[in-house]
Amino acid sequence: MCNTPIDTYVHLPSPPLSPFRNCDVGLIESLCNDIGIQTKDLKAIESVLNSPVEYTIDLDIEPKEEDPVRTRYLKMMEEGVQVNEEYVPYLYFVQKLHSIGNNVINKQTKDAVPLRVYETGKDTYQDFWVHPMFLTLQSYQFFKLFEEIKENNEQGLIEIEVPSLKTFPVVLYWIYTGDMAKLLEIAKLDETLCKGIKENIECLEINMF
Repeated sequence: MCNTPIDTYVHLPSPPLSPFRNCDVGLIESLCNDIGIQTKDLKAIESVLNSPVEYTIDLDIEPKEEDPVRTRYLKMMEEGVQVNEEYVPYLYFVQKLHSIGNNVINKQTKDAVPLRVYETGKDTYQDFWVHPMFLTLQSYQFFKLFEEIKENNEQGLIEIEVPSLKTFPVVLYWIYTGDMAKLLEIAKLDETLCKGIKENIECLEINMF
């Protein structure tokens, strides 16, 4: 039984224990199809959100000329996410992902890939099932990683290093749900957790919109 909030996220099930193991359901794919229908009329999006939609994002970061990958990443945030040959506003799309995040986090759905996370300078690791769409839209480093994987046509287990393995599940939960309140709740438990969360966010270059 978990005694503290951090335990809840540190003990997310590793891939073999996923209750959705070998699941053929593509929840992300279904979401894209749903959004594709809604975006035929941008006014429909506004009614769903019950507030005006921001179609552009002001970015303070100027991409370096020698970094075409970062340029593509920033362009994607500005122009939107392409779904069924249409562009969906970036922030709206991320919000839709967050609405289903709790249902797919660390689950082996059709869209998921295995990720092994090491702590920098250590041999310890933890395995997860992750969905590239969640990660690449909200983290430049994951965007870059999956671009390289796609370019090299690589398959199988993906490995990364982060400054704090203990707090990575918390950051992953935040990426999937957008639950900033829960992130701050964990960060306030002690200085080490706060530092680990901050370092992971900076290392992965996660968007803080």
